[in-house]
Amino acid sequence: MPVCNAFASALANKGMNAQQLAIATQSDQGRISQICAGTVTPTSAEYSKIASALGLSSAPAGHP
Repeated sequence: MPVCNAFASALANKGMNAQQLAIATQSDQGRISQICAGTVTPTSAEYSKIASALGLSSAPAGHP
């Protein structure tokens, strides 16, 4: 599952939106929206923050 799909699914399961995720990860909302939309690939640090906030433990297929 691509990163954007994994994050989008986890966001929906948590009942969160990109703005709430940005607050939870202390990240830029625009950047989080781009990651969730699949238009950019998160850095390893961004992935770790997002995965932790969403309760994901393993990197989805396609993550560098």
